[in-house]
Amino acid sequence: MTFSISQSLCVECGLCCGGMVFDDVELRDEHEALTVECLGLEVEEEDGAYFLIQPCRALKGTHCSVYEHRPECCRSFECLLLKDYQDEKISKVEALDLVQKVREKMEFSDKESVRCLIRKHFLGWTD
Repeated sequence: MTFSISQSLCVECGLCCGGMVFDDVELRDEHEALTVECLGLEVEEEDGAYFLIQPCRALKGTHCSVYEHRPECCRSFECLLLKDYQDEKISKVEALDLVQKVREKMEFSDKESVRCLIRKHFLGWTD
């Protein structure tokens, strides 16, 4: 499988799929939920909405094992780091260095402080 330059950063990072950014992600509809479940991924339904539970079972290391069949929410998601890379504000080496620093922090810090750090710097969330 060949990846675009942007996709290559995503498959070398994988943080958004590991449960530190989101607890779950909303799927488009019941059909997409059934498709995702057939791929062996965990889906929950609440009030007619369907959610892909994180960490995602398809994440193998930093790679998505169902990349070509991933749901729309995964296809369309772009974190701030990816956007900065696409806008040439940061190089791939610098981006992956930041990812590595986050991974190191994950080893030595409590989950909630790392989650706040990721959400601030990768999503722009301030709370």
